[in-house]
Amino acid sequence: MNIAETNASALALARTRKMKNALTALFCGALPAAVLGTLFPTSPWHWLVGFAVGLIWANAFEYFYHRYLLHLPGNYLGKLHQLHHASVGTPLEIEHLNLGGTPPLVLAAFVLNGLVVTFLAEVLLRLRISPGIFIAFTVYVLIIEEVHWRIHVGGWLPSWLQFGRDHHLIHHDRPAGRYNVFLPLFDWLLGTAKD
Repeated sequence: MNIAETNASALALARTRKMKNALTALFCGALPAAVLGTLFPTSPWHWLVGFAVGLIWANAFEYFYHRYLLHLPGNYLGKLHQLHHASVGTPLEIEHLNLGGTPPLVLAAFVLNGLVVTFLAEVLLRLRISPGIFIAFTVYVLIIEEVHWRIHVGGWLPSWLQFGRDHHLIHHDRPAGRYNVFLPLFDWLLGTAKD
């Protein structure tokens, strides 16, 4: 097998992994949203509020997950993420590109977040916003995976996301900051967006 065939094979494998992660995220978000929407009936307004809260929640999760789990040396996730950082700009980059890792890791992120969200929003506070939160978390996971992919493979992004591309690539030059991939809300709030 020559280099071109090897690269094509790696790209096909990475795309398959990305698709499996996306399908896992869709299932892990839509199913709980439907179940919770049935168990805790609510209004469209609550879904919208939940969606807004969910986007902020997802951005916070991304930040803390990236900063404290992916950049923690010695743990399984940290080792996988070190491979991603080490492969940037090399022929192996495509093999270590998926943020979600594998479907079981995507599932684990949804279960962890889902338990916290459901307990806080529905059991403790009775806000009836968790279905919208699950949908927002799903949308965020799908978008961040796609944007991260396009940042690294040089794919098309709208001009307003050029800032996000620059923000993330600076993280690869100086990994002690800029933990949000393209929407640096928590980097700004917590002071890690500085050069």
